[in-house]
Amino acid sequence: MHPSTLRGIRYARYASYLFAALIAALGVLDLVGGWTWGSFHVPPRWQPETVHYPLALQMECWFFIFYALLIVAPWEKIQDEKTWRKLFALLCLFSIVFAFVMISEVMAKNYIAKAAKTKARIPVFQAILLFAALGQIPTLLFVRKPELVD
Repeated sequence: MHPSTLRGIRYARYASYLFAALIAALGVLDLVGGWTWGSFHVPPRWQPETVHYPLALQMECWFFIFYALLIVAPWEKIQDEKTWRKLFALLCLFSIVFAFVMISEVMAKNYIAKAAKTKARIPVFQAILLFAALGQIPTLLFVRKPELVD
């Protein structure tokens, strides 16, 4: 195994930790309704007046937090192959559901903008999150089996 390959896998794993921290923060941010520190204010992703299904939003927030916890699980230390496969299947499912949530969010924001007769923003942030979520699958597969890279 080439040392640069192992280093790349390690860097990808570090990026996974950053991604997990970001989505956990997004989930917590919406659960608490935004965050204020002095004059600095971070609003929630969804304004309360546009949320017609608050239970669905809460479920999404908890999903983000659980997905983040799954990503930061100690994948490198799982010895049992059967356990690893079950957790990896769960990670794949969560990654696909997360991608679906991002696509649904873009569609909902476009619908809201159209109803308000405005133009929706370009969904750059959601696209980045979507691709980062789908990137967790090969990252954690290569953490387990780095010989598949070469």
